[in-house]
Amino acid sequence: MVRIGMSQMSLSRTLSNFLLIMAGLFPLALALAGGGGWFFAHRALKPVDRMTQTARKIKAGQLHARLEKTGANDELDRLADTLNEMFGRLESAFTEMRQFTADASHELQTPLTILRGEIEVALRSKRSPDEYTDVLKSSLEEIQRISVLVEGLLLLARSDAGMLKMDRAPVDLVLVAEEVLNRLGPAAAAKAVTLTLGRIEPLEVSGDLVHLRRLLFNLVDNAIKYTPAKGAVRVTIARSDLFAAVWVEDTGIGILPEEQQRVFQRFYRSADARSQAQGGSGLGLSIVKSITEAHEGRIEVESEPGRGSVFKIYLPLP
Repeated sequence: MVRIGMSQMSLSRTLSNFLLIMAGLFPLALALAGGGGWFFAHRALKPVDRMTQTARKIKAGQLHARLEKTGANDELDRLADTLNEMFGRLESAFTEMRQFTADASHELQTPLTILRGEIEVALRSKRSPDEYTDVLKSSLEEIQRISVLVEGLLLLARSDAGMLKMDRAPVDLVLVAEEVLNRLGPAAAAKAVTLTLGRIEPLEVSGDLVHLRRLLFNLVDNAIKYTPAKGAVRVTIARSDLFAAVWVEDTGIGILPEEQQRVFQRFYRSADARSQAQGGSGLGLSIVKSITEAHEGRIEVESEPGRGSVFKIYLPLP
């Protein structure tokens, strides 16, 4: 048997030194790692902080502000692009809402001012029954104008909120067209405008009869208003692929190319239309577009100044 012994003092000393070194280096390494992590995280998230500060500054009156991009074309830049697009849509919506409110106030103020003025004048002195009758008739006309305007505003508000009531049922477009032309015949005759039915195909769509009648009424009424004497307005109903096409053609004043899409904006009237002094609130075509879209259809316009316009409605067939 051979026994060999050796001292463990050097091993213990080496282990103790290692533990001392680790005890000293660990807090330092932890501090360096934490500091480095904070620095790099702060540097990486600095664009997010700038986005947050800019987003906090964006309010109803400062929707023009936009988020800055880092230029690295990374996820943060894509996020900035997405948020900027959203802010752009919000700015556009707020601008339209302000314009809509201002225009609605102006349109309501005019008949109310006329109504108030006529009543005040009538009450200043004693008048004959015939004079009172004339004042009442004029007041009734202004009240009717206000009612039509408010009804149109309510319809557009329901349409924007997706709450436009639709009592869908099979609707014969030919019968609707004949009814509208019968109602507007006297107005066309008073202006010496020829009102006719063009090509007619018996077509039925699934829709709301009241709204579709109003749609066609607004289009034909508009055409009559802006067609000079001895002009013509024609309504055509025909199949176009999977759609029922309703065309309203006129030989009126026409619409400039840059104004053809703006005519569907609320309260918008082209310069030529305003010069005709035909009245109206500028809501007719907006209502037409809302009703068409509520029926999952589309509307198009083709026009040439001085030669007339064609409004084309496409409604899906069952």
